[in-house]
Amino acid sequence: VIKVEDAQVLVAAGAWTPKITALMDLYAPVYPLKGYAMSVSAEKVLSSKTLKPQDLPTRIVSDKYMYTSRLGDEIRITSIGEFSGWSTQPTPEVKKEFRQEAIRQFPQLESFIKEAKIKCGHRPYVSDGILLLGRVNSFSNLLVSCGPGSNGWKLAMGSGDIVERLVAGKTEDEISDELGFDAHSFSPAGRVVPSPIFTKLCIARWGVEEVSEKDIISGQSS
Repeated sequence: VIKVEDAQVLVAAGAWTPKITALMDLYAPVYPLKGYAMSVSAEKVLSSKTLKPQDLPTRIVSDKYMYTSRLGDEIRITSIGEFSGWSTQPTPEVKKEFRQEAIRQFPQLESFIKEAKIKCGHRPYVSDGILLLGRVNSFSNLLVSCGPGSNGWKLAMGSGDIVERLVAGKTEDEISDELGFDAHSFSPAGRVVPSPIFTKLCIARWGVEEVSEKDIISGQSS
């Protein structure tokens, strides 16, 4: 933990955001939502001579079960939101269903999907489903940008724009006027809150090393 003076500090650590804010006695309602993903190489598929380029997805394909995107050579298939603590190991039953659903959507890729390695990562799920974005009232120089789950990547550019304006000294009222929507709706006020006892319990459970200096950021209000 670094003590910061005369600077703006942004916590944008995804699912790990509450682990960082807990070191400042702040509770953040963010939970690790385990997402499943697999990748199939388009080059490998085409080299098999069994399929043609037009047989492969070339743009985003989504429904209520799965989300598939083409990233260069990679055909990336993602799905599932599972609460299972901080584990990144696939649950066998879920892993099986994920693979079956991928085959249902792309039967022409069945043999490649069966061979694909399934990986898991943590999506920062905010309890109310609303992006956490803005200044934390307990500090004069602390901002947070996190969430809201699987849609974070869609909001990344807009979130960055708002953070840039806040760091430059603009208020949420000014940003709302400039961008045409209520920037207060994403504010961490009332959501990222001081909770010394609860955060100490979380730190103990997570195994995070507790710091000895209480004023981690010099702008902490009294």
